[in-house]
Amino acid sequence: MFERIIQIIVYVLNSLKADQNIDAVDIKELSQLGYSEVEISTAISWLVDKAEFDKLDEIFTTSYTTNSNRIFHESEVDLFTKEALGELIQLQSLKVLNNSQVELLIEKALFSGVTKLDLITLRQVVAGMIFNVSNNIESNKRLMLFGNESIN
Repeated sequence: MFERIIQIIVYVLNSLKADQNIDAVDIKELSQLGYSEVEISTAISWLVDKAEFDKLDEIFTTSYTTNSNRIFHESEVDLFTKEALGELIQLQSLKVLNNSQVELLIEKALFSGVTKLDLITLRQVVAGMIFNVSNNIESNKRLMLFGNESIN
């Protein structure tokens, strides 16, 4: 389930990047793509919790002093399938993952002994990283909605 939430987050952030208006996100299209209300609500809830939409332009501008783009070593590139590496770069550029989280993900991949990290596995690892409340400094925040809740 969490991998699908990552897909929704990427979809919403890409929609916001194109239009920079939260009202432009087509929830009905997400439903037509097969995502459940719980998955959509969870993704939107996470985004609202993590992003300040009044400062949306800051999400999509590159700050060279604080968040430079990471250049991957050839051995690091070999850890990922082409699709997974593209997704990892996209997650970092959309600021779903920061540089230290990317480093941690690469370390996990290196030490796991996996030969290639595919797209599904990458999404599972990323979901575990961003939805793991026990590692979150602000662990008193609830990142998940129950099935009978919605966002207003």
